[in-house]
Order: sequence, then C-alpha cells, then structure tokens
Amino acid sequence: EDKVWQVQLEGNDMYSDMVLKDIIATERPSFFRKILGRTDNYVLRETEIRRDAIRISRYYQRRGYDQVQVNHRIEEVRKEWQKRVVFEISEGEPLRISELEVDIDGTEENREILRNSREYRLARETHSYRQGNRYQLVRQTDVEALFMEAMEESGFAYAEVEFHAETDTLAREVSLRIVNIPGPRKTFTSFDVSGNLSVDEDLVIRETGIEEGDTYSRSRMQTAQRELFNHHLFRFATVSIPDEPTDSTLALSVRIREHPQRSFETTIGFGREELLRGQLTWQHRNVRTWGHRFRATGRASFIEQQLGVDYMIPYVFNTRSSFVSSPYGQHLVEPAFELFRIGFSNSLIYQHNRRTTGSVSYELTYNSELSGGGEISLPDTVLNYNAASVTVSGFYNSSTFRGSEGWLLQPLLEFSSLFGEGTFRYQKASLDVRRYTELSGSLLLANRIQGGILLSGEEESLPATIRYFAGGTNSVRGWNRQDLGPKATVLDSDGNFLRYIPIGGRSMLNFNIELRQSLASLIRGVGLAVFLDGGQVWRSLDDLSQRSLQFGTGGGIRYESPIGPVRVDVGYKINPTDEDLRRYNGQEHGSAFNRFGFHFSIGQAF
Repeated sequence: EDKVWQVQLEGNDMYSDMVLKDIIATERPSFFRKILGRTDNYVLRETEIRRDAIRISRYYQRRGYDQVQVNHRIEEVRKEWQKRVVFEISEGEPLRISELEVDIDGTEENREILRNSREYRLARETHSYRQGNRYQLVRQTDVEALFMEAMEESGFAYAEVEFHAETDTLAREVSLRIVNIPGPRKTFTSFDVSGNLSVDEDLVIRETGIEEGDTYSRSRMQTAQRELFNHHLFRFATVSIPDEPTDSTLALSVRIREHPQRSFETTIGFGREELLRGQLTWQHRNVRTWGHRFRATGRASFIEQQLGVDYMIPYVFNTRSSFVSSPYGQHLVEPAFELFRIGFSNSLIYQHNRRTTGSVSYELTYNSELSGGGEISLPDTVLNYNAASVTVSGFYNSSTFRGSEGWLLQPLLEFSSLFGEGTFRYQKASLDVRRYTELSGSLLLANRIQGGILLSGEEESLPATIRYFAGGTNSVRGWNRQDLGPKATVLDSDGNFLRYIPIGGRSMLNFNIELRQSLASLIRGVGLAVFLDGGQVWRSLDDLSQRSLQFGTGGGIRYESPIGPVRVDVGYKINPTDEDLRRYNGQEHGSAFNRFGFHFSIGQAF
C-alpha cells in the first residue's frame, strides 16, 4: 500500500510551506515515525490530495490571487511504496485596490459626528482595504467590524457597512466603495433589570455606570458588564440592548444572578517558611441590602496568626472606587523579632481601568515588639510603640492576567505620624518592577527588581517591623527568610556563640532573573526553572559602599496543581559572608548546608 513519505510545495512565493501545509490534510510521517515504522496513518489517498489542491486554491483566491492554479504530481522516493506528493502552485498577479472611496450614508449631523470621532478616523487610517493593498475577500469581515465598532463607539447602535467592488481583471485592479450607514444615534432612556435580586434595582443600574440620557457606546456596554461582574455580590451578569432598531431611544437590559449572601470558606496550604498555614473566612455580601460586604477572617501559620474583620463599601463616588475599613489583631514571629499588635486600616481604592489601580490608606496600630535575642541591643528587649502611617500605592499591569507577558509596576510611598499620633516619624518609598517575556510557546523569561529606602531622624531606635529585610522563598532564594543582610551576634551568658539574627536596614535592593520552561508536551502540568537572584540590605545610606550585592543561583521544579503552581526551589549562595555560613571568630558553627536555601511553596516566586 502506497504511503505518503514527503510533501513538497513549489511556486509558493507569497506564503511559506509552513502556512500552506497547515491548511491541507495530506501530511508526511515524522523522522522518528519513519524509523519506528509507524506509518499506517499516512496512506496515499489521491482524492484527498485533489481536495488539498482545491483548499490551496481557495486560500489564495480569498487573499487576492483569483487566477491561482494548483496542480499536483506524485513521485516515487526510494522504494515503490514511498511516495512524494508535490503541489505545483502558479500564483499569478493579485488584484489590487486602485481606487477607494469611504462614504457615510446619514444625516449631515451624524456625518459630522463620525468625522470628528477619533475611533472613526483611526478605522479609516488602519483598515486593510486601503489603496494599493491586495483585495482580499478574507479581510472583509475584519474591515466591516472595524467600521462597525467605530460607529457604535459614537452612539450608533445599529450601524451597517456595505461594500461595492468593480473588478478589472485585465488590469488586475479593483475599484472599491465602502458605505457606512450609521442609522439613528441612540441614547439610554430606560432600564430593564431582571434576576434573583436581593438589592434594589437602582443599585444595579448605578453599578453599570450608565445613566438615563447617556449616549450609547460599545465600550460603555462592555465596561458596564465588567463592573457588574466585579461586584462581590453578583455571580453572573449580562448587559444587552434590543435586537430591532426603532428610533433614537434605547432600552438597556440587565440580567443578574447573585452569589449566596452568606458563605464560609476554608483554605489550607504548606510552605518551607510558614510550614502549615490555614485560613477561615465568613462573609456577608449584602449587609442591610445595601450591597456592602462584611467579612471576618482568621488565619494562622507557624509565622503569623491574625484575626480581623473588614467592611467594604463598593461604591464611593463611582463604580471604580471602593472603601474598606479593617480592624485586626496580629501575632508575628520573624527571625529578628516577635510582634503583637492591634489596630485598624482604612483604605480608599480606585481602579482606573483593568490594568491600573491606586489606593490611599491610613493605618494606626498599637505594638509590642520583642527582639530576637535577649543578649543583644536591638531597639530594646521589649519595645512598646504606636505606628501610624498614610500609604499611597499603585499597581499597573500591561497584561490583564498577572504573570503573563508584559510589564508590572508597584510603587509605594509611606508617610508616618503626620498628625503626631505615632511614636516614630519616618518616610518610606519602594518600587517593584517586573517584566515577563515569552521566548517561545513553552519558555518564559521573568525579571524583577525591587528597591526601597527609609528616611528618619531616629538612628537606631526604629522598630524591626519598619525596617527592610531580604531573603527567602519570594526574595533572594539562596538565603532563608529575612536572612540576607546585616546581622547581630547572639551569645549566651558565658560568651559562647549561639546564632546570628538579621537586623534589617534602611535601604534594600533585590533582583530576580528566572527562566521558566514548561514540560507540558512531555509531562502534563510540570515545568522547570533556573534563576539568578541578588540583593542587599544596608543599615544606612553610608553603608552602601561597604556592603556589596550578594548573589544566589539555583533551580527548581513546578507543578500546575488545581490550587496553583506547587514550587520547589534550591538556591546556592555564590558569595556568602561569614555570618551567612555561621562562622564566628574564625570558628565554624555551621555545615555545608548553610550554602543552600531550600524552598517549598504554592505560587510563583514573583
């Protein structure tokens, strides 16, 4: 039985072999299938080959090559049953647009509205049927959609587009006329809200951001639906308009399905730093039928235990603004200190668009901090203080999905004790910049750089919770949690070495470079990563020249589980200090394992 052994194309100057072979059914076996003799599925079928010739012809014809001719021949390779299929393509000269006219069929007022529309001008400048281009029938749907969207954005909900083409086959030219028919300009005059509502219809209408008398636009419809989806109470939402045009009036139809008003959620996880962690959350999504949310949360791990509640008002002055008030109590155990605190935070959040969010928050806490070693001079063995700060922060992601290709920026400014209510006065500024680059379909390059600076007149008395620390699962991975940077020595009562503990600093710089390779083609859900991390913490700006950057490198494995990427990383310290290796006065108090950082967590490092 004859088998397809090779497939070749000749004469295809415009489109590559890869493009054309993707549209035909005839294919050859791979090199390994030939060696292993697995060629049963590659039987030569001349009927299918003739169909492939038709497929190639139609592909060319829809792209302006109306005189294309496609033939085929079948040749013997090395053995009688091994066949080479050759498609012979004569492309011919394509049809090109020699004359173009774009008209608006409407009232002078509507014509003027479209001429002044940025979207309509952009559509005219960028569509595929510009003069001199090939006349590709396959592009007509795209051109129609482009003009339709531009007219809909200007208020014409039932716009239409017509194409009139005259072809000169001898000259290989097309004279094209595009007629845009906007129809009546629409304004929203009524709302039809339906669904299992526990809130007043006016709240739903308010959440769309559309008011009676507003001019219709496609983007406003999309934004309205997105805003409803973003509301914590609504599980499902559709925003639509009637099918048939009548006059300039327009009814907006909104269908809603709500989440259960009350819910209870529990989560559990594991990690190298926190070991076992869990969280319990109870929430009421519609307090007093106002659409406000009340939530109580308790979470605990071997590092942190916290109890808190938060009350969210989802609409402050528009649908993009929300206010959250959160009283809480916390117990935190870090390598350098132990902290008990109670306090509250009030935050005003504004989502400018899907990519950009900003917030302003005020936090006041009452703190009791225990230093990590009783024999050393941190701020104090026990330090009681108030902390009050106003924080301005931002978030920008060039992609709508976090961690996908593009840029991510997170700036932060913090000003303490503006009204004298805090024990310490300081200012902090930090910036987190990330860049994700897709090198291939399965290989991603992830980069991050973080920096921060703390300014204060207090020299040594600033609490550890205010200072910067580095190192750990989501930082420089050659080091354990907060273990990178300056350290203090802890001795026993006889002067014998016990350990080093980090003391943090007033400035910090970290960077991460990571290559993430998916192995999904071999093992579903599994991937590998290699990384180079670096950074440093400086006690003051005067120490910048005295402590150089330290680097860690290593690799890890990833598994895409239903609860997120399970990550195991091993980092190696390239240039550790004596403190990192637990050396004291020339004596070794550590082991070879002090050169390594072992990390296990759920979620990417950044």
